[in-house]
Amino acid sequence: MERHKPKLAKNKNISDDVRTSGGGSIPLDLIPEILKDLPVKTLARFICVSKPWASIIRNRDFVKSYLIKSSTTHRYPQGLIFTFKSKRHGKHFFFSSSQRQDGNESSLSCVASYHMKCHSQPYTAITPSVHGLICYGPPSKLMVYNPSTRRSIAVPNVDAHRIRMYHYLGYDPIDGDYKMLCMSRSMHARRGRGLAHKIQVLTLGNGNSWREIDDSPPPPHTPESTHICIDGILYYGAYLDTSTRLLRKDHVVMSFDVRSEKFDIIKVPTERATRFTRMTRYNGKLALMFTGYGGFGCGYSGNIELWVLEDAAKHEWSSMNFVLPRLACREALFQVFCAIDDDSGEFVLAPEALRAPMFYVLYYDPNNNSMRRVEFEGVTDKKLQFWDDDSDRRTISIFPGHVENLLFL
Repeated sequence: MERHKPKLAKNKNISDDVRTSGGGSIPLDLIPEILKDLPVKTLARFICVSKPWASIIRNRDFVKSYLIKSSTTHRYPQGLIFTFKSKRHGKHFFFSSSQRQDGNESSLSCVASYHMKCHSQPYTAITPSVHGLICYGPPSKLMVYNPSTRRSIAVPNVDAHRIRMYHYLGYDPIDGDYKMLCMSRSMHARRGRGLAHKIQVLTLGNGNSWREIDDSPPPPHTPESTHICIDGILYYGAYLDTSTRLLRKDHVVMSFDVRSEKFDIIKVPTERATRFTRMTRYNGKLALMFTGYGGFGCGYSGNIELWVLEDAAKHEWSSMNFVLPRLACREALFQVFCAIDDDSGEFVLAPEALRAPMFYVLYYDPNNNSMRRVEFEGVTDKKLQFWDDDSDRRTISIFPGHVENLLFL
């Protein structure tokens, strides 16, 4: 795989030896534990000045243990990944921000970081942050990017032949492997709706290539873009291949075990649950989300309907409904993008259109039925080619749970 590495300046003030303030050496077995508490930017500098430290930091076991610690500790807050679209120029722009807070509880501010841009067509894949990595780009130029290191790798090309392609990024927490699931969508003789075929898997790593899944192929189904990876299971929306033309009743969730590479079908409750538009993580579980208006504001309230997967084998779901407070005196239309998987259980809302002077999101707390506003500096006022001259910019996606990751250093 081709690596894209920006130059890192060497920090000559950092010693190659790890010593205590009293002049004694720190035991070697404690060095990895000390390094785990440092941010990625600091570890990147250490790699440049010390081969022994570089060997430790790039060690597969250390990378895996660092990821586990960054995913479970509150020392470095998990962040958000934003995707915006410039309609005028047909490009996607990616930003990120941590959850650091300044100000009072109802009005907070954060600084967003710009990462990159890519063409929005054809069939551009945008994946949630999967243990610190995101996937983006069209099938011919698919990339996996690490916002922590600002480095990316090019995924081996899949010959799309102008057929719709679906790419899903998953992570196996046991072996520490990242895998890409890819499938084409052919034409269906009865309905014209494409069915998944030529299903392939790629394990990220130097020298690996795409391989087809032949031992346990999934049942005939039509894949959707909506997906999420939770605890080693990749979920994505799909329609089963049945003879009925009432497609909505056939809406299901497909699950793919990233480690065993086995597929399963999870039936979705009938009626409104089949209309889910997003997947999110709620209380550590898969949740299907449907918002009552698709966009609301101007004094109108909205609602969030949530179906939480309780038992995949038994196809058991629990449901809940939240009525949002009225967004009085707000001219923008809002979308509910995701839930924050922590004790608060907040939902993230954002305006569909970006407007000056500052981009912001609303956090809805269902426990006390309240909203808080968080503003993000460095988004609407960012000076970028194809960005700041477009008055029609849209919020495409907001994904939570982004963590620091050492991959690609």
